[in-house]
Amino acid sequence: MHLDSLSPQLVNLWSLRQDIVVDLGTGPEDAILLETPWADLRIKEPSAGLREALRRMLLGPVAIRNVLASPSVAPGGTEGLLEELRPLQHLIVRTLAIGAVPLLSVVPVSGRARFTGLKPLLGRICRLSRFAVIRYAQGGLCIESSIVDHKVDLHHPGVMGMLGRIDGTADDVDAPHLPVVEAVRAYLVAAGVLVVADRLAEPSFAEDRDPALTGWSPDELLVHSGSRRERFGRPRGAAFAQAGRMPPPPVVKPPAAAGPDRPAPRIALARPDLDRLADTDPPLTAVLEPGTRPVTEDGGLTLDRLGALLFRAARIRALLPPAGFDPADYPTSERPYPSVDDSYALEVYVLAGEEASCLPAGAYHYDPLGHCLERMPGEPGAAADLVDAARGEDTEPAGTESVRVAISARFPRAAYKFSGTAYSNILKDVGALQQTVALVAQAMGLHSRILSVGDADAFQRAVGLDWRVEASVGDMVITSRERVSRDD
Repeated sequence: MHLDSLSPQLVNLWSLRQDIVVDLGTGPEDAILLETPWADLRIKEPSAGLREALRRMLLGPVAIRNVLASPSVAPGGTEGLLEELRPLQHLIVRTLAIGAVPLLSVVPVSGRARFTGLKPLLGRICRLSRFAVIRYAQGGLCIESSIVDHKVDLHHPGVMGMLGRIDGTADDVDAPHLPVVEAVRAYLVAAGVLVVADRLAEPSFAEDRDPALTGWSPDELLVHSGSRRERFGRPRGAAFAQAGRMPPPPVVKPPAAAGPDRPAPRIALARPDLDRLADTDPPLTAVLEPGTRPVTEDGGLTLDRLGALLFRAARIRALLPPAGFDPADYPTSERPYPSVDDSYALEVYVLAGEEASCLPAGAYHYDPLGHCLERMPGEPGAAADLVDAARGEDTEPAGTESVRVAISARFPRAAYKFSGTAYSNILKDVGALQQTVALVAQAMGLHSRILSVGDADAFQRAVGLDWRVEASVGDMVITSRERVSRDD
């Protein structure tokens, strides 16, 4: 069905968000209680018209003009009812329909949401906000934006075709009688997902000049907003939304299957004497403030020193039973670095190049429970390429040797517990692990450097894993501080 074939009768419908609970009381003098996702509201002395409006909106979308014409609304009380409804804007869904056919709904997703009202846009140039995202949701499409307090559910496929029409030619600008395209544009602008140019000759949009927004890319703001603000009505935090749909990923990653070309699939690592280190390690101030006193003698990057670094920074100290209200099949662990809610979804890999003396060239997974390195069945040259790329900045003195420490995340482990915040929690864990590795390396007389950019594709080739299940999220370089002498 095409929009052009529908009746031109445009209808503005009002309803309450589906998650709003309303207690209208039992008598006309009772207060009205509203339970909302943000804060409960109590309306002490509601008018009969407001009580009737909320009752109707609970049942579904209603034309507000029909409510205003209700006998419950006192003659001349139209403005009074609209004023009573104004503080409830963040609870009201505004739907545009043609007759009985809904086109779109503007849904508040924040307790600060305010519907700005429908304004005529005749001849104005509009475009989708650069922060707007169109995605599939609940059987249809919706438009979301990180910088506004509404989302827009699209109910009719014809609306999508209107998003590319940037100027209007309607003659009638009275909101209830706007042509379809102009009405859709007016709703999208009121929702904040469509922006209006402030001049016609050379179209310019305020969001492109806003100094508060120019530093944000749409992708980064979407991740930030989705993980820090309660929006869009989706599960958020430790919701265990995947429980029952899939088994929980284990605390310790299972070993990779051995291959015929892996002569040494696992390399045992030496365990340092922690009691001795407690007496000989430099104090925290010396580690954090280089130069206050000697930390330790510079040393080479041997396998034993690499093992000591991994043991002190990333091993599993103990396996723990589920914590608090976690499901019985979601155990956790204790490690030297902190993790959000002890989820510990990170994995550590050591990548060695041809010049490394501590390990044969290749990619190795660190088993934090068994304290050993497991050779990965990836492409032999990919690990060396990653090490060479990290050395390309020439920040290490000539003659020193280094390995690349790649940190990956088992996303299903994080997503099993967290909804909406899983990825941002992973990034917090990465920072905690990198800081721990850097401090231990400093105390051991090794040099560490955190890389700003990694190569996720090269990492997947080096380790031979499916990036959708486990992907790299951070990279470091560990370097010896003494010059390595080699025989030519």
